[in-house]
Amino acid sequence: MPQAACRHTTFLFLLAGCFATTPAIAQWEYTAGPYAQDITTVHPDDNSPGTLFVALTNGNLCVSRSGGKTWTRVSTITHRRRVYRFVQHPESPGTFYAATEAGAFVSSNHGKDWAGMKIGEPGTAVRTLAIDPWTPSVIFAGTRGKGMFKTTDGGMSWIGISSTSDPRLGSAEVFDITIDPSKPNTVYAALTALGIVRSTDAGTTWRTLTEEFSAQGSRTTHLLLGKTAGRLIYGTDAGSIVKSINGGDSWSPSRNGLQFDRILSLESYPDNPDLVFAGTETGIIQSTDFGTTWSPAGSGLPRVATLLTISPKGPTPIMYAYGNGAGLRASSDKGLSWYAADTELGGATVDVMTTDKTGEQLLAGAGGTCLSFFQSLSGGWIPSGEGIAGGEITSLSPYPDQPGSFFATTPAGVFQTTNGGLAWQSATSTLRMTPFLFESHPSINTRLYAAGEQGLFVSTNRGKSWVQSRPLGTHWYVRSLTFSPTNAGVILAGTSNGGIVATQDGGFTWETARYGLPAEAIAVVTLDDKDLEVYYAYTPSGDCYRSINKGLEWNRYLPPWKMTDSVRIASDHFQANSVVALVNNKELYYSSSGGGTWFRLPDREVNADVRALHWNATSATVFAGTTDKGVYKLSLRKEVQEFNGE
Repeated sequence: MPQAACRHTTFLFLLAGCFATTPAIAQWEYTAGPYAQDITTVHPDDNSPGTLFVALTNGNLCVSRSGGKTWTRVSTITHRRRVYRFVQHPESPGTFYAATEAGAFVSSNHGKDWAGMKIGEPGTAVRTLAIDPWTPSVIFAGTRGKGMFKTTDGGMSWIGISSTSDPRLGSAEVFDITIDPSKPNTVYAALTALGIVRSTDAGTTWRTLTEEFSAQGSRTTHLLLGKTAGRLIYGTDAGSIVKSINGGDSWSPSRNGLQFDRILSLESYPDNPDLVFAGTETGIIQSTDFGTTWSPAGSGLPRVATLLTISPKGPTPIMYAYGNGAGLRASSDKGLSWYAADTELGGATVDVMTTDKTGEQLLAGAGGTCLSFFQSLSGGWIPSGEGIAGGEITSLSPYPDQPGSFFATTPAGVFQTTNGGLAWQSATSTLRMTPFLFESHPSINTRLYAAGEQGLFVSTNRGKSWVQSRPLGTHWYVRSLTFSPTNAGVILAGTSNGGIVATQDGGFTWETARYGLPAEAIAVVTLDDKDLEVYYAYTPSGDCYRSINKGLEWNRYLPPWKMTDSVRIASDHFQANSVVALVNNKELYYSSSGGGTWFRLPDREVNADVRALHWNATSATVFAGTTDKGVYKLSLRKEVQEFNGE
């Protein structure tokens, strides 16, 4: 079939100066959040109570001198490379060291300027640093896959630490290093495969204290040295915690591991050596007997991956809870209550969004946290309640027949809320796979769809039982579903590895697009609003294909943007013909025909890196999820009404 002729009509509104007044053009509006979801490390200044240094995932260093009430960006340590930890020089308060994915850095002016330190081969990631409190020129560095290094001249030169008794020491990933302040020649380290190792001669020789660890088993992640001689605890990526009272010569388990409950941090409370807190993948836990027994800590924190830092200075120690998706919260009462400390710190990175049918409520996934935004309220974002676990949120979708009901997927499975996100619970105990996409049928309220590496599954009874679609099997990775508004049995699925598959029976049997469509990823499939046989398919880069015979044959169809442009496209879940496109972060297009005819709106640039686009046709609002700056929204009600003749 010859290539279809392009029938685009592109309208550009020109604001002429021939009128007494020029109509105001609606601009992108920042939704004031979600704030500070992507914090990698927090360091309280040991010499200045109330001063906090915080690193974000984009490599920015921010400082607050008011305990988190106001923030100022100080510098960028390393662009878009994770900062794992800060260490402050005990005798020179303005000197900071940073362990990052791009290596180790040092600053002599409170973080304003940074210089790289040569540790190992160029590009070696440094996970942790430990400075000798008695001889600050001695510093240990733990790397990712290159073992440990030591400097005796404050970082000017480094030597690798090796062991003739165990060559694995020189190639291990080092998660944590602790120096005994009462015996600075005694050093402990948590390593992949080796577990906990100890040196009593300042790193010259080492002894493995946990023979049970292996390359195939769980890994030690953090260790904590108690103030009482010989007391030591460590945590693992399986969630277990183990205690020693004799310096690591023998150990006793104190907490069994839980699924998706990695130990992310261990901290002791300054004025109570028996009070210990642990940050885990599902929140913060505490022990009042130095790790012998554990219980949940306080309230008011989302049950997501959370790290913990405690500031020892000032009249009352302050606890700070943070993480990728946890924001920054503070507590001055030993974790009994928490308050936000991240206002104006910066926005979250948002990759996943959805709205209810009306567009009144927006849900955004930032790491492992789901947050709600209501357009009619100006109070900002509301963190979702407890119940979501397992890490990063991979999809969000509304449940059409129940207001306030949504689904979310994570590596732990599917979760549902029925009260707008205030509480979540597991939704698919009978589904024997972990989906990365989960949606409900917009017109058949009992039918659900789950897509993952094991294929596409359908439920006809609200998730009580599931059947696998035929003949997709595990060969097709479905990334989007498009539902026909006039025929409930017609569904088109864009895949990440094989173009388009379609069903005529509501999702039980599927056929692939046969002719003209390349076997590449399809991000969005849309439908014509008048001709039911016309479909449009868009690749992640914005290339367009059209079929005029219900997907049997496809041809290239030229959109109004260039192939070299950066394009984000979004269609409405309930109206598959209504679609918007954001080109080069500023050119905005709207179509009510699935893309057969595009209308270009006046340029409105988003002052951020857009990662995701969501369109709600009912409210005529487009939402942009960005890198590090949260969510922006733009109302197109006036333009849409004019285009549709309303």
